[in-house]
Amino acid sequence: MISDTLLKGVYLFGDLSAEERGRLAKIAESMALPARFQIFRAGEDATALYLIKEGSVRITTLSPSGEHIDVATLGSGSHFGEMALIDGAKRSASAETLEATTIFRFDYSKIQSVLNGSPPIASKFYRALARFLSNRLRQTTTDMSFAREKNLRHF
Repeated sequence: MISDTLLKGVYLFGDLSAEERGRLAKIAESMALPARFQIFRAGEDATALYLIKEGSVRITTLSPSGEHIDVATLGSGSHFGEMALIDGAKRSASAETLEATTIFRFDYSKIQSVLNGSPPIASKFYRALARFLSNRLRQTTTDMSFAREKNLRHF
């Protein structure tokens, strides 16, 4: 079972009370995965978000020319796979373990059931998710601005 300490340390669940986190802990499925295990691939249907207990996961995507691009390397306490919970889109990237890794899987339908049954939990969860995605967009904008500036210097 997932510990309350781990959930409390993740921004998505940090604003929730212990009882509210407990409701989400009940739906977490523990998975012990070997190194180089493909959790999901870009283009697949998305059905869950994941939280890393121990180990590491690499998130990658393909460039238009087919080159693998490392998006992120995530470790203990990190989560991934949350975007499609909001928009229902297919996976935009692939996720693979880099070493033996223990993760918790939160099925989207089970998360939705908890959130639909408790507006206070839903409000806190979606507010935390919105903050996270806003920060990610801000970082992407900064990265794109830097890349554009770097490219313009070559002309």
